[in-house]
Amino acid sequence: MKRDPAALSRSVYDLAVVGGGIYGICAAHEAARRGLTICLMERADFVSATSSSSLKTVHGGLRYLQHADLRRMRESIRERAILLRTAPHLVRPLPFVIPTYGSGLRSKAVMRTALFLNDVIGFDRSAGVREGRRIPPGRVIGREEVRAIIPDLDARGLTGGAVWYDCQIANTERLALAYLRAAVESGAVCANYVEATGLLLRDGRVLGLQARDRLTGDSFDVQARMVLNAAGPWADRLLQTIPGARDLKRFHPSKAMNLVTRRLFGDHAIGFTVPTEFRDSDALLNKGTRLFFVVPWKQFSLIGTRHLPYQGDPDDFRITEDDIAVFLGEIQTACPSAALSRRDVLAVLGGLLPEVPRSGPHEVQLVKHSRVHDHASEGAAGLISAVGVKWTTARLTAEEALNLVELRLRPSDTPRRLRERPLPGGDLEVLDGSLPREQAPAGVSPDAMRHLLENYGSTAREVLGYVRADPSLGTELVASSPIIGAEVVFGVEREMAQQLEDVVFRRTELAAGGHPGPEALRRCAELMGSVLGWSQERREAEIGRTEAKLRPSVAVTSS
Repeated sequence: MKRDPAALSRSVYDLAVVGGGIYGICAAHEAARRGLTICLMERADFVSATSSSSLKTVHGGLRYLQHADLRRMRESIRERAILLRTAPHLVRPLPFVIPTYGSGLRSKAVMRTALFLNDVIGFDRSAGVREGRRIPPGRVIGREEVRAIIPDLDARGLTGGAVWYDCQIANTERLALAYLRAAVESGAVCANYVEATGLLLRDGRVLGLQARDRLTGDSFDVQARMVLNAAGPWADRLLQTIPGARDLKRFHPSKAMNLVTRRLFGDHAIGFTVPTEFRDSDALLNKGTRLFFVVPWKQFSLIGTRHLPYQGDPDDFRITEDDIAVFLGEIQTACPSAALSRRDVLAVLGGLLPEVPRSGPHEVQLVKHSRVHDHASEGAAGLISAVGVKWTTARLTAEEALNLVELRLRPSDTPRRLRERPLPGGDLEVLDGSLPREQAPAGVSPDAMRHLLENYGSTAREVLGYVRADPSLGTELVASSPIIGAEVVFGVEREMAQQLEDVVFRRTELAAGGHPGPEALRRCAELMGSVLGWSQERREAEIGRTEAKLRPSVAVTSS
């Protein structure tokens, strides 16, 4: 994948997508596979915001039973299975457990019934899924087994636990980049750091976009028969350029926060509840509690998700120290044995998610379903907005949006069903961390090889090609990490990384646990600078900007 913003203005596209989060990328992938001419522009780096700040889980919707929302459960179960089939190197089953107490809604009997219903509704949860990635049935366990999983759990009233399986995305950024690469390989033209500044309109009809390259300052027009607005929290900014639609609002933001901490438990994701006065107006069963999970992720734990109200511009979004303190206090209440303090928090992942609009102080109630909206009645025929709510169903929302696009472009045609195929990297022959019929190049450690295969799948061979050309790229950037220099060069030459933070936060996992250290930043800047022709002054500036983002260890972007 090569960044070529000039290509955006060379053609008249069937569809221009605004926004390079997971929803925009999935839409570009879907459109390109359907044979549409398609371009995508992202104002910052791809998946540089909310899309990279999730809890990294793909869930089949067990919690939707309290809403009796069987349609949403079935959608989530199907989409989870698609990810297991198309990206098995990145998506794998993960056991979840919630302790059970007493005889009420948190009892063993209620959870046994819920797990049974979950298995029945998800009867095809592993259809076509490879061995080693299939979803086992749920089960209830006794007091001693749950205490073995959660040491120091308060045993007062404890009756056992409920265990079920969902999935974890080992690296959300690499999964998004796999979708992006598949889109480009199918003909999409994509560019990061290009901002859509307005709509091209004539007589109430969208003709494309006004755009600006944020790296060079160049402005240009992008001509397209239709525009899909998938800009997340910035979606309303584009809508406000429609004449007479200044008050049009499709995204009511709320803060979402996940903490990266030292590893707390074993290999299960643990569910804990916190008492709350919040009542979900859509739920048939309101338990008076808020649920969060402690999820094992690499050598860390991810804890979340905490939702907080937000008023303001998405550019001004911040996770504050007060926000972190509130969440840590709740975690301490629910799980005092964890004994978490602020210094145990290695990084904070934050973004903006759409909530049901409310006035005054309130607990956040998230929008439940993704939405696709046609703006023809608002003076912008040819403009569609897609507002997503979770990673799991991004592909499905893209499919829904493209069905509408094709209906407008080709009203006499029936929307096409595409044959499923693996994403780049997803056709790895085996899933045990070994590369068949091929030896690792000299100098690449077993840990580095395992890391490459788990993050790149079969495309690890392409990364290793850089090592064969230059063996020095096979050594780890720092002793404490399996990340090698070839990943940096690959990210620049093949994945459009333009700034140091693109590599540190998204093309590699250097910042997964917070600051990787000054030596890692220096080596990254040297490798990127040698490819992109950076001066020493530019290298130092890139290190400084990345240090500023790493210093508080808070990811504060949103898209």
